[in-house]
Amino acid sequence: MTKEKTIMQALTEVVPNYLASYLCWYYSDPNKRISWDELCKSDANFRSKSGGNKTEDFAEQNWLIRDDVQKAMIIYLQYMKRYQEMNKKALSGDVNSAKYVDEMDKLLDKMSVDKNTESEIDKLLQGVNINAD
Repeated sequence: MTKEKTIMQALTEVVPNYLASYLCWYYSDPNKRISWDELCKSDANFRSKSGGNKTEDFAEQNWLIRDDVQKAMIIYLQYMKRYQEMNKKALSGDVNSAKYVDEMDKLLDKMSVDKNTESEIDKLLQGVNINAD
C-alpha cells in the first residue's frame, strides 16, 4: 500500500516550498494562523533585497497570479475537499478516515497558532534582548 502524499509534498511538486507554505497560510483561518511576520521568518523568499519582509499585498498581487501557483491552489482545494469527505466518514466511525483527518489536522496546526499562547509568550519575552553576534 502506498502512502498518500502530504499536502505540502503535493504542492511542492508544482511550486517552490515558500509558495506552498504561503498557500497553506493564505487559505488558513486568519484568526488562527501564524502572523505574516512569523511566516516571513520561514524562508528568505519572503524578504526583499533590502532585507525587510515583503508585504501581504505584494504576495497577493505577484504570487497568486502565477500559473504554477494557480495549479497549486487547485491541488490545495482538492485536498481540502478530500479532507471534508474523510471527516464525514470519520464522524460515522471509519477508523482509516479518522487517521487521515488526524494527520491532516496536525499539518494544519503547524500553520496555526493559539493567540492566547502567543500573547503569553510575548509577555514573558518583554524586555528580553538576544544578541545575534
